[in-house]
Amino acid sequence: MSQEQSADWDIEKTEEDYEQEETPELEFEILNYPADTTLKGYKQQLDDGLLKVPDFQRQFVWDQVKASKLIESFLIGLPVPGVFLYKPRAGKGYQVIDGHQRITSVTAYLSGVMGENKFRLKGVSARWNGKSFDDLSESDQFKLEQAVMRATIIQQLDPLDDRSIYLIFERLNTGGMNLNPMEVRRCVYHGKFISFLDEMNESTEWRKILARPKPDKRFRDVELLLRVLALSDSWLEYEKPMKGFLSNYTAKMKDSDNLDVLRNQFLHACRAVLNVKPEKPFHLRGKLNYGALDAVLCSLVNSGGNPSEDSLDMLFSDTGFVAATSANTSDRHEVHTRIEKADEFLT
Repeated sequence: MSQEQSADWDIEKTEEDYEQEETPELEFEILNYPADTTLKGYKQQLDDGLLKVPDFQRQFVWDQVKASKLIESFLIGLPVPGVFLYKPRAGKGYQVIDGHQRITSVTAYLSGVMGENKFRLKGVSARWNGKSFDDLSESDQFKLEQAVMRATIIQQLDPLDDRSIYLIFERLNTGGMNLNPMEVRRCVYHGKFISFLDEMNESTEWRKILARPKPDKRFRDVELLLRVLALSDSWLEYEKPMKGFLSNYTAKMKDSDNLDVLRNQFLHACRAVLNVKPEKPFHLRGKLNYGALDAVLCSLVNSGGNPSEDSLDMLFSDTGFVAATSANTSDRHEVHTRIEKADEFLT
């Protein structure tokens, strides 16, 4: 993590970065095949709800000039990079894992609107500059609609889940500022649970726990919240790497309909801590400590307890808890030790 990235996220460094975690052995059987889809075809798929562009996907960040240059490339016959689409085993349609900006640009132009404005080409050859799709000649309209942007269709055959989509998306997005694991999850597993995490991340109680009024632009606060909930659900089964553990839980919860109970449990845990330690409860040594936070909130989410200030102070001074929140805090032994200690002192 660069100094610039870490400066605005003041945490105690107690565990290795994700890049330093050992990668578990994985092996997939994946079917992939090309599909020469026309631009009109992409628009039709999008209109029919068959092309899923996840809500996160960095949103649409291309400006009008960049999008116009892409359209011009099709009009003058220049080659354009293909896109990657993931076909889930169940259901219909495809999920965009690479090529969102290109697909959105071409479908917006064919539809005539970019955002809330008329989409007119900008910064291109005088022949097309300032023209919307409706302003093009019939021959240019036909040429654009029938232009092909090749898609690589990917489907995981084995194991019987969709875990590979996370790895594919993560490894394709290596240009510019790399996406961090939480940003990848927001794309790959977007659904009811991601929306729930966003809601909880905005809650007054959670913002006070972190002592940070505003959400983090890189979603590191959302990932920490996810960590609390994932450990609350299955800390006994926790194994490194933490990144994979959190991704698997997010996948499991993706479209869960049982979030009201979890909302109440999480907010109660935050309030219970703030009732006795209202100011920076988990800044044990001056900076936010991930291990202390995840252990205490995990324990309280599960027990529904209301600890006293004395019980929290005793926990925070316990030598075993201190050791389990000071170094190697994503190791299985340290995770188990500190949550067991939290249960011992707080429940």
